[in-house]
Amino acid sequence: MEIELKYLCSKKTADSIFETEVGSCERLSFKTMKALYLDTAEEAIRDAKLTYRIRQEGGKYFATVKYGSSKPTGGALHKRNEINIEVDEDFFDMPRIDIFEDCDIYKLLDKAVGGQYSDDMGVMRPIKKLQPKITMDFMRTECEVVIGEDGRTAAIISYDEGKISASGKSESISELEIELISGSEDDLIDFGRRLQEKYSLSAGIKSKYARGLKLIQPKKDKKIKK
Repeated sequence: MEIELKYLCSKKTADSIFETEVGSCERLSFKTMKALYLDTAEEAIRDAKLTYRIRQEGGKYFATVKYGSSKPTGGALHKRNEINIEVDEDFFDMPRIDIFEDCDIYKLLDKAVGGQYSDDMGVMRPIKKLQPKITMDFMRTECEVVIGEDGRTAAIISYDEGKISASGKSESISELEIELISGSEDDLIDFGRRLQEKYSLSAGIKSKYARGLKLIQPKKDKKIKK
């Protein structure tokens, strides 16, 4: 389960947060991030309420499936199940789903792309081609911190700056994330609330993926031309 807080944040404010809350720039790490969000032409993965992403994180590459979600809060808190598997660099050019075959979510993913679980009888259908729908390029600055009164909760503060691209359009990324690594979710929320008040942060209600989808005209909203 991924549990994190998202805030809209300028680089100047992020620098102040790192300087004040982290205290040492030597603890910061920097990663070049590139992400591809994949789906079929018919958006079958999205219709199955799944998200399939391949992302470069510095010198490593990961394929990720996200699924399920908590009840929307309308605030900064985001929760979703995710499965991450490290892959080779060439996975960007030849994405596939079989690497998830040992995971519980595989049957649903396979059914979405027309594999062996594409109908209730397990009849194999032609697998629909995966194609990039949304791309993201950004620089991530991050650091692990200990939060909470008893010091037993760990989180990663990260600042992302870059852009989201889809359907020939783009939107900037400038946001702060605080992801729970271990410990109490209440500590995470309290820490985020303190930063939000101290630095006048606005809650990042939408995920990067949701913002990318806004750049794509949803098929359900397309009007039929007469």
